[in-house]
Amino acid sequence: MFAVVALGMMAASAGAATTWPGDSATKTADGTNVFGTNLSGLSFESPNVVWAVKNGPSTLYRLVPSGSTWKVDQKRSLKFKDGQGDPDAEGVVFTPDGLFVAVERDNNNGDTSSPMILKYGTGSAATAEWALGGMPEVDPNDGPEAISWLPDSYLTSNGFKDSSGKTYNPADYPGHGSGLFAVGLEATGEVYVYALQGTAKLITKFASGHKQVMDLEFDGGKLWAVCDNNCSGRSTTLTVSGGNFKVSATYDRPSKLPNVNLEGFAISPSCVNGKKTVLWSDDDNTSGHALRSGSLRCGA
Repeated sequence: MFAVVALGMMAASAGAATTWPGDSATKTADGTNVFGTNLSGLSFESPNVVWAVKNGPSTLYRLVPSGSTWKVDQKRSLKFKDGQGDPDAEGVVFTPDGLFVAVERDNNNGDTSSPMILKYGTGSAATAEWALGGMPEVDPNDGPEAISWLPDSYLTSNGFKDSSGKTYNPADYPGHGSGLFAVGLEATGEVYVYALQGTAKLITKFASGHKQVMDLEFDGGKLWAVCDNNCSGRSTTLTVSGGNFKVSATYDRPSKLPNVNLEGFAISPSCVNGKKTVLWSDDDNTSGHALRSGSLRCGA
C-alpha cells in the first residue's frame, strides 16, 4: 500500500456552524418499534424507495412510503460472500452499479476488526466483497461507519486528484464501475476514497470536518458528512477545491431534531416545492422510533 497524504487533517474541526438550511421541524417517520435498535445506514434509490441497514443482527430493508411514514417492503438478513457470518452493516448506498454496504467486522467474531465493502443483489449472500486497506488500526466497533458514491462525471469535471497530486483519470482503474466510494471512519472522522476493482484501491483520504463521522451522502455536487450526538448532530458539506475535498459549510441539526444517536442520513433525489425530504436513522430507537424525517432546501 502506498503512502497517503492526509489532506487537511490538521483542520479536523470545521469551525462555527450555521442554521440548518431547511425546516426546523422534524417528525418520526416509522411505526412504533418497527426496527428496534441498531438501524444504521440509509440511502435513497428513488423518491419512493429507501434502503436501510441494521448492524446487528445484520439486516437489509427496502422501505416505501406509507402515508406520512415509511414501511418495510422487503427485509432480508445479510451474509458474507461465502454465505456465512453476520456482517456488522453500518452504511449502505444505492448506486448505478448496484447496492453496496460498509462493514466494520463480523458480529460472530466481534473482537476482530474487518473493514470491508460488500455488494448485494437480490439474495442474502454478498455477490462481491472488498477488504479496505490503508485505514489505521482502530477498535473493532470504531471502523467504517459511512459510505457514499462519488460519480466519475463529478470528479473529472472538478479536477479531483489522488494522494500523489495526479488528476484522477477513471481509465487508470479498469473495471471499477462508474464512480468511486467514500468510506467514513468513525474513530477519526476521516474519509477514505476507494476504487473497487479486483481489490479496493485507496485513492486518497481527507478530513470530514468532524471528530467522528456516522454517514455520508453525495447530493447536488456536495458530499455531506454527518455526526451523531457526539457532535450535537452537526453536518458538513464538502466540495472539490484545488483537486481535494474540503469543508464548504457546517450546519447545526434542525432545531427540533432530538440530539440522539443519529447514525444514518439520506437526502431524496426529488425536489418538491423547493424542498427535498431528508431522513435520519436513530441507532437507539429513542421512544420506539428509529426513523425521523425533515426537509432540506433544494440547492443547499
